[in-house]
Amino acid sequence: MAIVGPDYRFISVDIGGFGKNSDGGIFEASNMGRRFETNQMGVPEPKNLPGQNELSPHVLIGDEAFALKPYLLRPFPYSQSRTDIFKENYNVRLCKARRVVENAFGILAQKWRIFYRPMETKIDTSILIVKTACILHNFLRTKNIHQSLNLEHFKIWTMTQGELQDWHFLFEKNLPRILIQDYE
Repeated sequence: MAIVGPDYRFISVDIGGFGKNSDGGIFEASNMGRRFETNQMGVPEPKNLPGQNELSPHVLIGDEAFALKPYLLRPFPYSQSRTDIFKENYNVRLCKARRVVENAFGILAQKWRIFYRPMETKIDTSILIVKTACILHNFLRTKNIHQSLNLEHFKIWTMTQGELQDWHFLFEKNLPRILIQDYE
């Protein structure tokens, strides 16, 4: 589960949900989902959109698998949108916005081809691989976008045992060695 910015960089990741479960169920059971539900994620205050005077909240965008929440937008059901052009337009625009997340995962998988096949590692090692790939993805995206690097630009927050952790904790574990030597 991930939150992705408009520049295809990962803002927050929560790794460990099983692929056979629905995204909505994984989100609700995740540390990230629980933190959103209890207002502990540090979501910025509402801001004016360009050219607007009304405050707009910062929200997540999900698909039909997610429950509608004050902090999460989801599409209208097909039965409602097919007869209402405004709801259909909303769904089309929401789908375009969701593609940013899908594209971020596509870019990640294309760059780190380890994601094209099942990982044959311990679960803890697999989680570290995914977190490290997300961090390196952000680093490369930032370098391609800005050319001058600022560590703040490729910071990523991860959930570990319900606590937000900065990316620095990964590098303390000497990950390049772990990625190469810890296959089983």
